[in-house]
Formats: sequence, structure tokens, C-alpha cells
Amino acid sequence: MKNIIACILILFSNQTLAAWDGHVSGKIARVDVTSGNNYGFRVILSGSPKLCGNEHAWAYINESDSNYAVYVSVLLAAKAASQTVTLYVTRKGGAANGYCHIGYIAVT
Repeated sequence: MKNIIACILILFSNQTLAAWDGHVSGKIARVDVTSGNNYGFRVILSGSPKLCGNEHAWAYINESDSNYAVYVSVLLAAKAASQTVTLYVTRKGGAANGYCHIGYIAVT
């Protein structure tokens, strides 16, 4: 029974990860803020890893995104506390060179 449950969990976790163009963990090295819908809140992780399978080392959320205030609060708190975050991102418009849009965050 335990093996069946483990297989189901692995199967569903892989499908969840498949929806993202990238997921990278690290500490937030820098935060950039600009006008609300111009890639308004941007984060760069320590070491500037590539975040969504292309050359971009920063990820963003816009003011118009659902739950924007919570994302910003969590990211700023994680930076202040020097906590590790995992960013799950998609490329804007699905284009190979699209910027990395944050869709999910985990803090450890």
C-alpha cells in the first residue's frame, strides 16, 4: 500500500513540475521594483542562476497578477530573513526568449 501511495505522489508531482518552464532554489540576492506592469517586481537569486531555461537570471510578477501583495510580502520577508526560496516560473508568452514570470513560490 505504501508503495502505491508513493508511486501516485511521484506521478502527480512530476505532472505539477511539468507545467513550469523552470524551478530554481536559492536566496534572494537582489530585488528591483519598477512601474506596476513593466515586470514590476523582479528578483534575482544569489549566483544569478538561469531561471526558466533561457538566458534570463531574473523573474518577475506584475501588479495586475493575482495575489501580488502576498507574493511581494513573502519575497521581501524571505530576503530579509535570508531564507531559501524556490521560484516556479514560466516564460512570458511561452516564447523561448521570454522573461520568467513567477507563478508559485515555496520558502524553506
